[in-house]
Amino acid sequence: MKLDITKGIQRKGIDVPFDLEDNWGEDHWNGDTIAYVGPVSLSGTYMLADETVLVRGEARAVIQSPCARCLTPTNTSVTAEVDEAFIRDKGDGELDIDEDQYTYTGHVLELDDAVRTAILLELPSRILCKEDCRGLCAQCGANLNVNACSCQKDLTSRNPFSALASLLN
Repeated sequence: MKLDITKGIQRKGIDVPFDLEDNWGEDHWNGDTIAYVGPVSLSGTYMLADETVLVRGEARAVIQSPCARCLTPTNTSVTAEVDEAFIRDKGDGELDIDEDQYTYTGHVLELDDAVRTAILLELPSRILCKEDCRGLCAQCGANLNVNACSCQKDLTSRNPFSALASLLN
């Protein structure tokens, strides 16, 4: 996702609006491979202040990942705020930056890393297909959301603690 800041150079200190879209493929997050369904969009403003460009906006994406319980592919809509400063790198080696700061050269900002970070930080720690997802059977692997399996009926007879269930009644 590239942002051309040529308009902002002529109007330093003034917010310049922009709308960007880009198609992304797959990414890795929390041990899973996730896919971006449709384009990732970023709408907002940027402003030049000396050698720094301030980018503020809202990123939107639809992420497809497996459900944490039943492994069914699940789409999740994500909206994330992006508020980053990009520092000009003149290429003379004098720029001392932290690893979490973004730099740019020329008149184009590369926004992929900033947008990706904002989106991934907004994802829930466990993505579920639905709140009451029953998951997979631990014995046979059947999806319990679709149908019950015979393993669940046998489970009480093989459970060493099943005799204690009578104490609850």
